[in-house]
Amino acid sequence: MSEQLTVVIGAGLSGLHAAWRLQEAGHSVLLVEPRQRSGGRIFSAAGPEAAEHRLDLGPSWYWPEINPLMTDWVQRLGLTSYPQHTEGAGLLEGPDGAVRRMGHSWEQQPRAMRVAGGMAALVDGIHNLLTRVTWLPGTQVEALQLRPEGGVDLHLTQGERRSVQRAARVISSLPPRLLAELRAEPAWPPATAQAWRDQPTWMAGQAKFVAVYRHPFWREAGLSGAAGSQRGPMVEIHDASDRSGQHAALFGFIGLPPSYRQSIGDDALRGQALAQLARLFGPQAEAPLWSAVQDWAQEPLTAHALDHRPLSHHPVYQSPDIPAEWRGRLWMAGTEFAPRSGGFLEGALEAAEQAVDLMENSLLAAR
Repeated sequence: MSEQLTVVIGAGLSGLHAAWRLQEAGHSVLLVEPRQRSGGRIFSAAGPEAAEHRLDLGPSWYWPEINPLMTDWVQRLGLTSYPQHTEGAGLLEGPDGAVRRMGHSWEQQPRAMRVAGGMAALVDGIHNLLTRVTWLPGTQVEALQLRPEGGVDLHLTQGERRSVQRAARVISSLPPRLLAELRAEPAWPPATAQAWRDQPTWMAGQAKFVAVYRHPFWREAGLSGAAGSQRGPMVEIHDASDRSGQHAALFGFIGLPPSYRQSIGDDALRGQALAQLARLFGPQAEAPLWSAVQDWAQEPLTAHALDHRPLSHHPVYQSPDIPAEWRGRLWMAGTEFAPRSGGFLEGALEAAEQAVDLMENSLLAAR
């Protein structure tokens, strides 16, 4: 099996899509993931009151008008999508805490859509289709080594256990900065490794906060749940309820730097976020049924230390430059290698499509 095996590193959306494409093309596939779950930066948590309404602590939205690959998966899996709630007034909080009510809310164009059950429903759906893919969770790839006779040795760790997995070829969906730190023989050329380190991992320095309530009381006050703030800790807030509003929630992007977030801890950060929601939406907001903080900067399987630097703009991503010695054995997926939709869920799928197509073309040319 190892003589024809393709190993996919990373079971985020890009790795899952690549594994599915390879399975459908008849390849033997091993999907290796250091976490005990699939999804990567897609992570949806359930509050105690409504397990079916999971709250997205990673990406929340896709845009059907410009995301054909995402739209195809939502339809293929029979998932339900619904528009981001924007009906009602928006709020603006100044640096002094003064709150101004706007006559309308913010509505993205094209319109942002959410997936019922959270984006993890997409991950679960794709993962469940991988019936002929070998799934290896809790497994870290420590090094890649080209074999003199052809193929690749992957040096793996599972807790205290170490092993070597032989493969014919590898698709990596690691973010470029984490890929640059992966030991390789032959080693990554210094210029290539530096180019990878220069590519920020999208949203890896960010943190999100969610709070679940018994009902969407802000809607009753004519508010959309959307707010912008110059005071913080959250700089941008949105309604995160289900389509009907029966399961009510708010979420926000935390604007404090990773070093400060780490220094005060999640409990203090949660307290600050709830105090802010109370300033904006009233005292009911300070007593949620459940709340959670997800700090991606503290996730070493997502974020590199360089990702702790704040971004001033959306990075420009591009197709990968594979080191010459590794061509024909290694291909790159992952949203940071998508030239059109890099950083987005669509980019994760786009990069996986690109990697599998290039691999298939290489195999055809070698016949």
